[in-house]
Amino acid sequence: MSYAEPYKGLKILDVSQGFAGPYCIALFSLYGAEVTKVEPIDGDWIRGIGKAFGQQTPLALVANPHKRSIALNMKSEEALEIVLKLAKDADVFMESFRPGVAERLGIGFDDIKAVNPKIIYGSVSGFGQTGPYAKRPGSDTVLQSFSGLVAVNKGNDGVPHRVGMLGPDTVTGVYAHQAIAAAIAGRGDEAEGIHLDLSLAQSMGAFLAPKIIERYLEGGEPRILNAPAGSYATSDGYVGMALVKEQQYRDICIAMEIPDAGDDPRFADFDLRAANFDALKEIFDKRFKERTTAEWVQVFRDNDILGDRINNFDEWLADEQTQTMDMAPDVEQPGLGAFPFPTVPGTTPRDAEGERPFPEIGEHGRDILTKLGYDDAAMQALVDAGVTAFPD
Repeated sequence: MSYAEPYKGLKILDVSQGFAGPYCIALFSLYGAEVTKVEPIDGDWIRGIGKAFGQQTPLALVANPHKRSIALNMKSEEALEIVLKLAKDADVFMESFRPGVAERLGIGFDDIKAVNPKIIYGSVSGFGQTGPYAKRPGSDTVLQSFSGLVAVNKGNDGVPHRVGMLGPDTVTGVYAHQAIAAAIAGRGDEAEGIHLDLSLAQSMGAFLAPKIIERYLEGGEPRILNAPAGSYATSDGYVGMALVKEQQYRDICIAMEIPDAGDDPRFADFDLRAANFDALKEIFDKRFKERTTAEWVQVFRDNDILGDRINNFDEWLADEQTQTMDMAPDVEQPGLGAFPFPTVPGTTPRDAEGERPFPEIGEHGRDILTKLGYDDAAMQALVDAGVTAFPD
């Protein structure tokens, strides 16, 4: 155990698919946990979302670093037997089926607890294990819409927009990791394991808590926060700007050489600026378009203004701060070569003792089954029966 690998020795059995559940467990594997990933013979379906590079997609790479994969047909009795054997020695079990499916497969909480009484069992789902929506499918887009995230993400066209990344899945992965880590810390004196209901719906409620409370206390749509904070077009790109104190507004106006806007009584405080935002935005829109992005960024930095260029990902990767902090070091994967892998704060992509950093489907199946006591003949019988498959 060390700061680099605080979860070394922790054993996790990950039968989840998609992004939220696997990403939760990926955070443990980045911190040194020993993770066995059980996926279908044709692979976790996240391997097919987005452009595929062999058996990998960007989503699959981020969701599965340093895991050991075994491919199993979970509808077979032999596969169930293998999973239960693996579960006996696990500290954590993670699944992401629709509520009720794990029980039908024989790997529900009670089934796993019967072979491992102190198991920490996590269930990721769209809407939770109970309630009228429990059996509904819950994709990232569905939960962005359900939670209110889309509603608060209105563009300049006034239309609510989906955030262009897997926000609810990622947020749920982080919150689920936090919940399981807390259970690991607290299980010492507990006699039995625990079943954690880790839904995208509840995670998004927690994530959007300030906006939800704001809406309730203000009796309707909350006012615009911190006007004229926002995104603005320059003569050759875009910048984002913010302010958090009243004095900063006048400082911004002076730095941008629009002192009349700073003295205008319509814009005297946050409430008035919100009420008169259309007029205020017109002034700032016009002014920002008179200079380049680089010129405005220099103004921000010279005057200690909360603002910066709106980068694309190439610009972020090339930025001197990103490079100095080594925020996205290159990693090597056979068949893919080197590519940048943005790191979770406090972790680094370890080399997994010379193995591929990211598993192929069933890559470690032979080794996993050997450790469970299966010999070559028994493994071949499982392959012949369609229970498992190994890479060529």
